[in-house]
Amino acid sequence: MKKCLITAIGLELLAIVLAWSQSLHAVLTDEAKYLLNIPYPHPPLLRFFMELTSQWPAQEMFWRVLLATLLMQSVWIVVGFLPKTETKARIFLGALWILSLSVLSQAGAILMAPVTAMQGLIFCRILLSKKELRSATGWVTLLWLASLFTAYQAILFLPVVTAIFLRAKSPLLMKFSAVAGPMVLLALYTIGNPLVIASFVNAGTQNAGSSFGDDFLRAGMLWMVGGSLLTSVLGTYGILRSRSWALLLSMLLVFAFIVVSYRSYYAILFAPLFIAGIASVPSSVWMDVPLYWKATRWGILLLFLMNFAPSMAALRLGSSARMVSAALKETIGIPEAVAIVGSPGHEWQYELSPARVVLRSQGSNPSEEVVVCLQPCPMVSSSEDRVLLPVEGAEVWVRKG
Repeated sequence: MKKCLITAIGLELLAIVLAWSQSLHAVLTDEAKYLLNIPYPHPPLLRFFMELTSQWPAQEMFWRVLLATLLMQSVWIVVGFLPKTETKARIFLGALWILSLSVLSQAGAILMAPVTAMQGLIFCRILLSKKELRSATGWVTLLWLASLFTAYQAILFLPVVTAIFLRAKSPLLMKFSAVAGPMVLLALYTIGNPLVIASFVNAGTQNAGSSFGDDFLRAGMLWMVGGSLLTSVLGTYGILRSRSWALLLSMLLVFAFIVVSYRSYYAILFAPLFIAGIASVPSSVWMDVPLYWKATRWGILLLFLMNFAPSMAALRLGSSARMVSAALKETIGIPEAVAIVGSPGHEWQYELSPARVVLRSQGSNPSEEVVVCLQPCPMVSSSEDRVLLPVEGAEVWVRKG
């Protein structure tokens, strides 16, 4: 019990460090969408709760720490894949989860992919559980519904969810309703939201300029990142050896989805499937691998540094939006409205809040007190009633007086 408590505290400290490292990037465009509850590209469940905290002064850090904590502490779900008697195997499996590059790099990111990965991990844990699914059918259905209304990518775990309910001791009609019912509700929500449909079209065409070979290769790279190669290989081998059609189909769906709609943070969607693949075969198959003792003793520190150091080295000390917001607060306070000339991401809307952000064309001379030029705006720069603030990353013009 004492060792578990020490481990939990250590994981929490790691979660805080990872959340802090993510905060150095400032809020990214996709993160701002969720914090502001912008109605695309994902369903509303989680971003609705994020919006409830919009008035909190530390909203961003709160969610970074919370999501990082959930991702790190989910190692207790991972070790639960194996019996308590297999102590060494449980330690090894937990280390593989924590030290996966996809997990380390996404801990503290305010994105839906890590949340979907944790939900997928729970589904995989239920699938591999030897307990009969009876009274739990109701809460598994609710989890499936919540997962779908958190992010559309939850549909990639449909084979795993289907296998869970096929094993449940309940009428066939109830099984079908439990799987299809939440999907029908999601479809109805999607039909009623044109912005979501438009985001689907955009996601499906974003790789239009690349060849299938390039898309396939990039998806293969994320397959390696998803488990830092070691877990990727062991997990895929375990899935194939166990002949689990549910895990195999889900892995293929994740791979195909990345081929069509590449995002680097989708690598984490592989992680729960790899863990389930390793846990689905007897530990004696891979416990005799010489790498085991090295990985769990001295190799853990090396793997951590290899995975974590590059992401730390690539950190930016802030975004242009955050620097502009700080400069405005120091000089004129919080303006009522800010005009932006160019193509800003949603991070500008978040960082400049509560000021109203207005988009203006390149050839216009906005009437707002503050104008941010992300591209040349000669009408503004030539105006005699404006002064240029010394801010890096963008031209910020403020009306005199």
